Amino acid sequence: MLKVSPIEGGSMSELDMRALEDNFAGWKSDRAPNLKESAAFERYSIEQILKDADLSDDEIQSGNFGGADDGGVDAMYLFVNRKLVQDETELPEQVLDVQLVIVQAKMEKGFSETAIEKLSTFTRDLLNFSRPVADMTYLNSVAKDAITRFRTKYGFILGSPHTLKIEFHYSIKGDTDPNTKVVARVDELKKYVKQQLSAANVLFEYWDCKKLLAAARSFPTDTFVLEITKYFATDDDAAVVCVSTLKSFKGFLTDQNGHIRRSILEPNVRDYQGKGNQVNKAIKATLENIQSPTEFWWLNNGITILASNYALTGSRHLSITRPEIVNGLQTSQEIFAYFQKNPTQNDIRNVLIRVIVPKEEQTRNKITRATNNQTPVPPVSLHATEDIHFDIEDKMKLYSLFYDRKKGQYRNQRKPISQIVSILSLSKAVIAMLLRRPNDARGRPQTLLNKDDTYKEIFNDTYDRDLYVVCILLDRFVEQYLDSRTDLGSDAARDIKYYVDMWVVSQLTQSASPSVKEIVSLKSQIGELDKKTDMIKKACDIIHEEYMRLGGNDKVSKGTEIKDFVVAQLNSTFPEKDAA
Repeated sequence: MLKVSPIEGGSMSELDMRALEDNFAGWKSDRAPNLKESAAFERYSIEQILKDADLSDDEIQSGNFGGADDGGVDAMYLFVNRKLVQDETELPEQVLDVQLVIVQAKMEKGFSETAIEKLSTFTRDLLNFSRPVADMTYLNSVAKDAITRFRTKYGFILGSPHTLKIEFHYSIKGDTDPNTKVVARVDELKKYVKQQLSAANVLFEYWDCKKLLAAARSFPTDTFVLEITKYFATDDDAAVVCVSTLKSFKGFLTDQNGHIRRSILEPNVRDYQGKGNQVNKAIKATLENIQSPTEFWWLNNGITILASNYALTGSRHLSITRPEIVNGLQTSQEIFAYFQKNPTQNDIRNVLIRVIVPKEEQTRNKITRATNNQTPVPPVSLHATEDIHFDIEDKMKLYSLFYDRKKGQYRNQRKPISQIVSILSLSKAVIAMLLRRPNDARGRPQTLLNKDDTYKEIFNDTYDRDLYVVCILLDRFVEQYLDSRTDLGSDAARDIKYYVDMWVVSQLTQSASPSVKEIVSLKSQIGELDKKTDMIKKACDIIHEEYMRLGGNDKVSKGTEIKDFVVAQLNSTFPEKDAA
């Protein structure tokens, strides 16, 4: 635990600021030792502001565009039904609520008018739908991507009934209230947003050192109490089967703000299928037929919850620690929606619930897979329980890397951001280096992961697990090199990275289309990559020149022309093998 050093004669404000400094310093040392102070404070602030959203490091990074040409905004995130929306995210069939979060973080002691002016300018760009994003040449590509994402995704939602909340969050390191001029500018900003989107609920949150510190010191609640009607527990306390009234279960699902708990539902392998789904229609019809003599749980398979522990208090209360609903998400969503629509309904019908405390992770995964064979599920969620991902996790630890097979597990252990490897980031490296599809690694990696055939090309049980170590270490080295090239710019570096990945692997293996075995053979060279910078520079220069010739934007990086150019260059250099 961090301790606050006493300040002789210091005020409470000074003590609060010192406490925040200490907490931030500890976080930076653990999570972001290589980030500049200002960039680290941005990331730290975003983590605290979005703590309840439980985002992974990759998800946080996807909306973090602070730095050069950020338009005075450090991050922006779009949530639909409290789930983060990214470029490849499919919108749910039934949209209930939309939330847009805009973040500005400043390492300053007070809230400034200048910061609000920049927020206002950015917001006018964001909400002026008649102005093409391509014309905003003063914004970096990640900021422009965020604006495009909001406009595109929200355009599909506009015509459907939903609630819209737009939140601005402004964090500082000081402990001063905003002055009247700042407040006046914020009021003008909120007024403008309401003029553009009259149905929006607009919020502006000031985050001073007290508020940031309180969030940083807080821990998400991990034990929830379910009121039950009847139960049966096994002798070894490994499982309990019970029935609970529908209203009690709805209370178990609801957080302090009246929202459904994403932390309970997030690990589930099946997303909500929407009101048009036949199963959900049947569940909804059963819930609404309250006069029927048929019990709800007679017609429904119920809920399966995995937990780290449970405890019974008397015969009516069940405390569940770290619950994860691994089966019954559709039922849970429909029960929650039913009581949202009928909050005063005194429904005494019951739902069947199984709570299981697996002793081993492999047992947990078997339960997850076995209880989700009835209907199609998003492939990646189930695939993460396969042995190959456990093997990759163990292999990467040998190289001080932490494979985030289970979302957020290493962030919660405060492992360094730079040492955490997500399934998606690893997949991108493999798609570029082994599959020779750098354009797909840049533009549509999730699509490839969601297809069984291409998933098996990325994660195949016959592959040597060292393949994944080599790919991610080479990818990280290329990224570090590109970041050091100040002449490229962050947009170009991001756009050409996977093409450089592809080129470098070919150069190192002396093959236009290296096999798994050839890539694995590079493991002995990983420690000597700093001696290969001339080769990487040459690859970077050739690719960057072609990238700029074709237009020098993200559309080029996601297209086929630059890929065809690189493939042709490599085939010419290494003609003994055809490119994949």
